[in-house]
Amino acid sequence: MLQHRKIRRAVEVCLDGEADAVLAAEVRRHLSECWSCSQDGEWLLLIRASLHRIEARRPVDLAVARLNRYATTVMKEGR
Repeated sequence: MLQHRKIRRAVEVCLDGEADAVLAAEVRRHLSECWSCSQDGEWLLLIRASLHRIEARRPVDLAVARLNRYATTVMKEGR
């Protein structure tokens, strides 16, 4: 059995899909038994999901949308 610390480091490797079958099985088994490591795995999943959402909203697109919204507001107020 892999040591606890090694498993904790291997969680990210497994989430990236870079672990071989033996390591992945060992990590899954450990996560099913260890609250601390399974919590770390959940946090990593949440962080990655939020990063994927951020990538979908590029800063340039947000800036353009805000400028357009501001211009529309200014034009309405100027009438």
